[in-house]
Amino acid sequence: MGIIKDIKNCFSFLTRFPIGKEINLTEDLAPKIWIFPVVGLVLGLISSFASLILFKFLPSLLVGFITLGFLLLMTGVHHTDGLIDFGDGLMAMGTPERKIEVMHDVAIGAGGFTLGFIVLALTGLAISYSMNFIIIALVLSEIVSKFNMVAACSVGKSANTKMADPFLRSNTKKHLVFSLSLSIGLIFFTIFLIMIFNSIYSDIIFLRFLFSPVNEISLWNFAQVVLMLIIFLIGTIIPLLIVLNLANRNFNGLTGDCLGALNEITRVFILIFILILGASNLV
Repeated sequence: MGIIKDIKNCFSFLTRFPIGKEINLTEDLAPKIWIFPVVGLVLGLISSFASLILFKFLPSLLVGFITLGFLLLMTGVHHTDGLIDFGDGLMAMGTPERKIEVMHDVAIGAGGFTLGFIVLALTGLAISYSMNFIIIALVLSEIVSKFNMVAACSVGKSANTKMADPFLRSNTKKHLVFSLSLSIGLIFFTIFLIMIFNSIYSDIIFLRFLFSPVNEISLWNFAQVVLMLIIFLIGTIIPLLIVLNLANRNFNGLTGDCLGALNEITRVFILIFILILGASNLV
């Protein structure tokens, strides 16, 4: 089936999962990136259930950074590399062409190291303090970060680099609507899974032994559902506008590294936003 092939291509590109298939960016992947949030759902579920096990036996601070490392391992540090290059490009002096040249340099500069350290440190810390709502935090952050790359490709302009150009040429506002609808559906699906997990948690000894409990959340709680959609909306718009603005000012458009940086920045923004709401007992 075509959709199964497209999902496999997305996993092959975004993760280190052994899909075992060479893909053509222009023909096989670029027009289908609206499916990226599905990859985010899977990454979020795997990492959140792994962290629930770790939270049961290890200190939360350690769990936060182990979970982050697990996420980076699953994705092959693909987007983190883009984040570091993005930081180097922002700190470089000169024309947009010179800044892009610095981004493509294999050496890591002070700008890239600093931005990478700050984003990754904040991500690990945010995960470590999110135990009670870790499933919704990690799944939502991964879905939104993948959706934001689709949004950037649909509304942004290309800096005419080899990596980003096929994605920006192949995606329109139609693809943005497809991906938005898919992302919202996946969020509802995640809430449904949490409802099932909580309904059987107290009745199954194995689950109580292996996993930490998570906060109640329900599709029938209108306020909670609206809150999830607000998190999705704010978590999409603010990082997207920031990265688009920086990319246009510094590089005359988006590069592949900008998209990778957007993924990482969106993730940490969502995690911190949910953490703030959780501290206020809103999640």
